[in-house]
Amino acid sequence: MPHLRTLETPWRWRMWLASSLGFVLLGQWTGAEDSTPRLVRLTRDGHFKQRPVWSPDGTRLAFTRHRGTDMFVYLCDAQGAQERRLTDRKEPEFDAVWSPDGTRLALALDKTSPNQGDIEVYTISVQGSDLQPVATGDGKLSHEEWPAWSTDGQWIVFTSTRDDNQEIYRARPDGSERTRLTSDPALDAHPCWSPDGQRIAFATDRWGDLEIALLEIETGKLQRLTHSPGLDDYPVWSPDGGWIAFASLRDRNFEIYITSPEADQPANITNHAGWDNFPTWSPTGEITFVSNRDGSFDLYTIEVGKNTIGK
Repeated sequence: MPHLRTLETPWRWRMWLASSLGFVLLGQWTGAEDSTPRLVRLTRDGHFKQRPVWSPDGTRLAFTRHRGTDMFVYLCDAQGAQERRLTDRKEPEFDAVWSPDGTRLALALDKTSPNQGDIEVYTISVQGSDLQPVATGDGKLSHEEWPAWSTDGQWIVFTSTRDDNQEIYRARPDGSERTRLTSDPALDAHPCWSPDGQRIAFATDRWGDLEIALLEIETGKLQRLTHSPGLDDYPVWSPDGGWIAFASLRDRNFEIYITSPEADQPANITNHAGWDNFPTWSPTGEITFVSNRDGSFDLYTIEVGKNTIGK
């Protein structure tokens, strides 16, 4: 296995993780009878994709598609149709996330230079115009990546190597009031706000391999959430804040798991020989993810019903 730190370059490390990642569900909110959750395939082009994210109203989906060396953000409707590119840029763009009001997206832009990229975070209108900087290198080559918007729209959290090690920062959408939230020799990655805005879930290798941790913003208190012999990564909160979905290699094949943010009690919701990665919750509580279960990389959505939690 490559050393994790060598993978924290624009997109190659994501490709490695993605080429190692699986699908079923959790059950028992109400004790209802068991049933097979409905699985819907949204795309059929087969190109590798990463980080799908639903618009706040659930009518559109943003995601990153790779075609050879190209990597761009696309938008589609809830059925995976009516697709369009977000911008007409020639350089890589990726990992777009919606603002709470659905009018803008935050995304990472790669400003290519000889042999290495200079990655920065910007916001952009949903029409693909009006780029505004959130986190730039301030003249220094650095990677500002994986933005996530707070639910009140007042903050954007992201990762940065501006201080050499990859840490988590937050800033206002206009780039002001930038604050470093983590400070550890370990790698911290893929932050996600809790719906109440009080905590951030993220992946970190400070305990060995990647595990999921929770950080209380006001107190700085850190909680280790997962304990597994395999990588745990890409945490995302459910809309009601009651669950965290994440991708895990704990069963030697990447699968999607769900756990309570209060205790490490994960349940495998995918259980498939293929890999399932990059989970995201829809506003109505379904999970959308990237999978190669049908022989190519596409987007799928699965119901997370009340009778499928905790089996």
